[in-house]
Amino acid sequence: MIKIQNEHLDKLAKNHYQAISNYLSDKKIERFNTLIAKDFSNEYDFKKLILAKPYELRELKRLFKGDIKDYKIFKTYYDYLNSYKDVKFYLFGAKASNSKRKRIDYNAYKLVKDLNISTCPYCNRGTIYNLQKSKGRTSEIDHFYPKGIYPYFAISFYNLIPSCKVCNKLKMENEITIHPYEKGFEKTDFKLRIKDSSFYYSVDGFDLEFKSEDNEISKQINTFKLDDLYQNHKDIILELIQKQAIYNESYLDELLTQYEGTLFKNREDLQRLISGGYVSDDEIGKRPLSKLIKDISEELGLR
Repeated sequence: MIKIQNEHLDKLAKNHYQAISNYLSDKKIERFNTLIAKDFSNEYDFKKLILAKPYELRELKRLFKGDIKDYKIFKTYYDYLNSYKDVKFYLFGAKASNSKRKRIDYNAYKLVKDLNISTCPYCNRGTIYNLQKSKGRTSEIDHFYPKGIYPYFAISFYNLIPSCKVCNKLKMENEITIHPYEKGFEKTDFKLRIKDSSFYYSVDGFDLEFKSEDNEISKQINTFKLDDLYQNHKDIILELIQKQAIYNESYLDELLTQYEGTLFKNREDLQRLISGGYVSDDEIGKRPLSKLIKDISEELGLR
């Protein structure tokens, strides 16, 4: 799993709340405030529930002492968020008469688009393919805390995780603990285990290991079947092994001398070009399989 990174997260979360509150009446929000104070804590209201950071979601989950039936309307609001033809939520200009600005609709498509995530944070394998069509969007959103069990989190910004279809289907109502808005699998790396000398030209000559001594990470790897999924990409590792043999240090220095500033900016740019994936931690979400490529490239000495 990789961490979701966006320098404008707080602004996007506030836009999310603003769009929802634009639809609701002040009276309805006040009723929610009273209910939330009773069921959670006097420190929380509707706005804080929608904007709750991952650590606050954990605290709210622990504090809850109400009836989840009182929050079933939140699942209806999530259905509104998923709508395309009859959009309920908007950021600006509900009506031409009360705003000089053109109405900007807000829905799940815009949420995913503004986050600008290219790959699924759960697997870094599937692409976040976000197109809006007449009958819906192509992207998926997972509820970190399943909305069937925790309906009060159904529209909380940090509970909505853009994901690929495979991970969304695998997770379903399984509960996991490592939140992609907080961190990724920093303590877990892909590792090679060489079996015989055929590893230079055959995927049968090596094994790929993706395991962790951390129980929570292991549980998450199992939930998303990550070890099995990544076994399908041993051909990429074979290419990296072959590239490691070709692009030795002297050859890299020669390429830098000849092309730095023209074909690529610096050594890191050259390494990305060779490996086919981003090599810095803050960029691995830009391209599928970059975590795999980064870890194996490091092991092979390609970066």
